[in-house]
Amino acid sequence: MKEIGKGWVEGSAQELLGLTDAEAAYIETKAVLTRAVRERRLALGLSQASMAKALGTSQSRFSFIERGDPSVSIDLALRALFETGVDMRGVAALMAGETVPKASPEPCCAVREGAKLGGRVFPRTAF
Repeated sequence: MKEIGKGWVEGSAQELLGLTDAEAAYIETKAVLTRAVRERRLALGLSQASMAKALGTSQSRFSFIERGDPSVSIDLALRALFETGVDMRGVAALMAGETVPKASPEPCCAVREGAKLGGRVFPRTAF
């Protein structure tokens, strides 16, 4: 933190809050993902209620995702993005500061039809 005069200091949020690099990276990751959830939902013309129904949660809880509320985990933001048609490459593009590729513009059928997701979601991994 650099003092700039009359009791004012200049520095990053990380310095001000005394965050480690890992903590700062986690917060930035969550901010990127939750911002993308809202942008993607709006771009597709979906309501918070339809997204919440597809994720098996309430509309108020879904609004917490979009606001980046500390009580919401990153995995729920990822599930929301996957439901809107964003794939793992799209998430990687978001994390790299790029826009989501146009390869998957349609939301998954669960969101279109307002169905509740069942079971667990496991990403396909190449070894």
